[in-house]
Amino acid sequence: MVDYYEVLGVDDDAPYDEIKKAYRALAKSCHPDYLGDKGHEICIMLNEAYQTLGDPDARANYNNKLEQALLDEDDNYTGQPLSKWMPTVKPAMAKNADPAERRAVFVDEFTCIGCKQCVWCASATFRIEPEHGRSRVWAQWLDDEEKIQTAIESCPVSCIHWVDKAELPALEYVMQHKMTERVNVGVMMAGQGAQMDVFASTASFMKERKRKEEARARANKYYSPQQEAARRKAAEELARQHLGFFAQFTSAFETAFAGVGNAVSTGNDTEELRQVGRRKRAAGKRWDWLEQQRARGGWMVPPERALVPISVYAESLRN
Repeated sequence: MVDYYEVLGVDDDAPYDEIKKAYRALAKSCHPDYLGDKGHEICIMLNEAYQTLGDPDARANYNNKLEQALLDEDDNYTGQPLSKWMPTVKPAMAKNADPAERRAVFVDEFTCIGCKQCVWCASATFRIEPEHGRSRVWAQWLDDEEKIQTAIESCPVSCIHWVDKAELPALEYVMQHKMTERVNVGVMMAGQGAQMDVFASTASFMKERKRKEEARARANKYYSPQQEAARRKAAEELARQHLGFFAQFTSAFETAFAGVGNAVSTGNDTEELRQVGRRKRAAGKRWDWLEQQRARGGWMVPPERALVPISVYAESLRN
């Protein structure tokens, strides 16, 4: 999903007049007189952003989709296991007997009592995480199967499980990033505090991710493959351009396409400021400055014909 606010370089709560001013400044910059045919896709993207953010109903609908995209990015779920899969990372050190081994070992940290039995049995595989003192798998198959099985059987609360390799990334992610409210071991042993099932929580997490993916797939049907290619070409073209003051917003287009999560510098790491409508840009109002220079008679030479890089000239004007 493209972050149109980042494309135009305005805050999420920018009024219509500010959006219009930013659009006009950028639209002049990608005019064929400056970039020729190269600016065609860029202008399409700018028009798309302006038409969406300039219409109150379209903007409200877009904000809802952008909010969900931000939540998706906040998950930081990569689909990769958090423990090291030694048969791939360092095959020479892996102790798996079967080259096509699919089994992985997983610790339900919510149930673990921190007895360290598993660490004593298979010290290369298990470690004690420092925050709550529970066992955690550090590396897969850094011990042989006999040691791992002994560790599983020695666990007094049966919190260590064999799982399929494909299930491991989601289980580890939910365990370490979703089920963060742990209780004291003594409280847990007394049957008090929240009781959570990591396998059920992981199933719910994956079901919700699938729902989001299907929703995004439906939304992507709005664009034909040719249109989507043109949108990405616009970003790639700006990424290659270092002409004039285009360098000042090349990173904005790259960020808008790369992912909405890192597009905004809030200066305050709070959930409230990460919400759409509250995100602020540290480099705001940059188009006001460009417009002032243009009004003074600057930018008369097309960037591709300039003997002095316009970015250098812009810095001299600031100084």
